[in-house]
Amino acid sequence: MSARRKKNALFYAIALACSLTAIFITYSCSTDEYYTDETQMAENGIAKTRGFSSRMLNNENTLIDSIASSDEFWEFEMSSELLADKFHEYTSTLSEEEYDKLMENLNDDDYMEDFARKANLQDELQQMAKAKEKLIQHTGFLRLSEDERIQLFILYAESNELTKVKLLKTREEGGGTSNCEEQKQAAYTQAKADYDNAVTNCQSGSMSSGCLIQAAAKYDRAKDIANKKYKECIANK
Repeated sequence: MSARRKKNALFYAIALACSLTAIFITYSCSTDEYYTDETQMAENGIAKTRGFSSRMLNNENTLIDSIASSDEFWEFEMSSELLADKFHEYTSTLSEEEYDKLMENLNDDDYMEDFARKANLQDELQQMAKAKEKLIQHTGFLRLSEDERIQLFILYAESNELTKVKLLKTREEGGGTSNCEEQKQAAYTQAKADYDNAVTNCQSGSMSSGCLIQAAAKYDRAKDIANKKYKECIANK
């Protein structure tokens, strides 16, 4: 009986080991497939985003398309938006008087340096400066004319806004509001293009931070003006 029990115990142990091995192999395969699918989805998402933006650009201008689809351009735009968002996040906490004072001192380098420290913008400013240099050094950006640069930034801003904002539906009473929204989006697009273009015109060096803050400040103010005009437009409908 003792030998039989040992034999049965050995049989059950082998069966259990085989079952665990099968479960592990199945889980491992499904996990690998899951992560492969996730990675592929992420890569496809990036490809679709770039493909969409590239199609929004002028397909007849190969140079503009090549820049728009480059890693350097996307890093530039990401850094541009991060700086603008961080700037707005801080200025939204200021009183109207403090905000006006900031706008009055945009050309004061010492004031801008102090502002960057208070707003904790150092990391975003450094990232923006590096991204701008990469765009200039590693793409054909400098070969674009001034008009082509504006075209590049406007077309990017247009495609970017289309993915974020849907036009308001026309009101059943009191007139439509879609025209107000279109005017605001046009102002946003122009402001973003002017901001990006101003950033690329900032000179490298110790004074570049002040120039970048000026660009972000003018962009923020332009959007604020567009928002006020939009509210006035809606009120008059």
